[in-house]
Amino acid sequence: MKGKLVVALALALCPVLLPFGKAGSGGNACDLVTKKEVEEVIGQTIDIVEVQPGYGNCIYYTKEKLLDEILKIPVVTVGYTRSDVQERWNSWSSMPKSETIKGLGDGALWSPTYGFFVCKFKGGLLMISVQNKDMAIKLAKKALGRIKP
Repeated sequence: MKGKLVVALALALCPVLLPFGKAGSGGNACDLVTKKEVEEVIGQTIDIVEVQPGYGNCIYYTKEKLLDEILKIPVVTVGYTRSDVQERWNSWSSMPKSETIKGLGDGALWSPTYGFFVCKFKGGLLMISVQNKDMAIKLAKKALGRIKP
């Protein structure tokens, strides 16, 4: 029971993490933003960086101790995909309270409800899950220059 409580609590504390799809151009999404850059932007130490199995997203974790358990808490997820671009874009742009962000890629949105940023760029979508819009924009500016056509 204790293990289930820990998992449930970890999920409740983390930002929305949806499978973004494979990283673009056969690359690794962890190549889009470095651990050091994430730490500088969010102001926290990142303890673990992993590629999400089956999806290719890069997840940046902190470790937290709770009830004598060490939890991996996902604080940032970065992904880039070229699959179902228009469908995904339409879905995110129709979310309640989504906000248009000007000056990034071919269009960008921030969803404060989900702590989720999406940007159309080079025929794909850069997606970032993080706690606030300013952090998402800073990370996106770093990642966009690293996406290969």
